[in-house]
Amino acid sequence: MRRITIRDLLLQTDRDKHLETKFALQRAGSSFNQIARELGISHSTVLAVSNRRAVSARVQEAIARKLGVSPASIWPERYTNKEED
Repeated sequence: MRRITIRDLLLQTDRDKHLETKFALQRAGSSFNQIARELGISHSTVLAVSNRRAVSARVQEAIARKLGVSPASIWPERYTNKEED
């Protein structure tokens, strides 16, 4: 039986956050593909940001805007409390 490591748990948490964002976008009538088209960037770039493998304030702001929230509410690890509204 395989042992679960801290890294496994962190990756699962990031994946869970990504899936929550994906489903929230769907409920809001949007998608990662739509955001990529609107920003003129690749779909994989938007996915990398959502999966926390890359950082882009522009992509984070676009996702948050679609959801009607601040980027800090989706990526609290990236933003300080001062930047939260």
